Amino acid sequence: KSPVATMKRCVARHPQLRRCPEVSPPRPGAMARRPRQRLATMGRERMGENKTAQRWARPSASASASASASGSGSGSVLALDFDGVVCDSSGESSVSAWDAARVVWPEVFATGAAAGDGVKSRVIEETSRVRPIVETGYENLLLARALLERRASVDEILADWGRLLPQLMAEWGCERGNLVEAFGDARDSWIKNDPETWIQHNRIYPGVGVALEKALRRDDLDVYIVTTKQTRYVVRILSQLADIDFPDAKVISSTVSGIPKATAINELMEKHADVSSWHFVEDRFETLDGMPAASEMRKDLRMYLADWGYNVQRERDAAAGSGS
Repeated sequence: KSPVATMKRCVARHPQLRRCPEVSPPRPGAMARRPRQRLATMGRERMGENKTAQRWARPSASASASASASGSGSGSVLALDFDGVVCDSSGESSVSAWDAARVVWPEVFATGAAAGDGVKSRVIEETSRVRPIVETGYENLLLARALLERRASVDEILADWGRLLPQLMAEWGCERGNLVEAFGDARDSWIKNDPETWIQHNRIYPGVGVALEKALRRDDLDVYIVTTKQTRYVVRILSQLADIDFPDAKVISSTVSGIPKATAINELMEKHADVSSWHFVEDRFETLDGMPAASEMRKDLRMYLADWGYNVQRERDAAAGSGS
């Protein structure tokens, strides 16, 4: 049976994840399977108003009856990544990274190389282009310096950031906590001095804001945001761009702690042990591919790769080819 048909059956069983008509169908082979877990590729959104995304249907009577008969509880939990799933913040994070890097390494960013015509624009543009490899925001500072000094090209960074990141951290004597603080200070300063342009450098993906608002109103669906972004920025962006008052307590942020998302998801599963189904939407294939085996987590965890987010073609191909 085709992956597209499989995705449709999954959507039919779990309407809270219904795709919008403005979302293109999954590519052939886009459904990737693991033993007792599922990773699906959700379609890339096209720009424009998404009316059907506003209709998050309730589970069917048959689905509810099945859950009741199996003793697996009722209701569902939907865990969403933020950057790359709900919000495109690549423009804002690249500018904030430049400003923060100037504070962390003033001797580097005060050189003639940094002051040349078009240098800032080049570095910010290239930092945005390598956004798919960023797991946590502080990495953007390292990228800004590496790109400024031309330590690696955009293609080299996309291909080998896993090796370059610890190498640069060690070479430049960086500590994660200090970079996180500097990145946050740059954002806070921008928000304080020019809140309008800061918010304009972020955007909610078309249709997602309305769908999220509808989901939050449902009494059979618990929605969380599991992210490496600091909570205060998540809440502010949703409030200003989507008019959503998202509860702080429902944002699980690992910016400072650095705990893996798998750990955060597992803790949520323990907290909601009686729900009938679990869904996790993420835009980084590496994060989904690194989730523990089904024997270590709930068997009914369904995972989805949002391919409109920060991923590249080889990761979409990997998701399509990793099934059995």
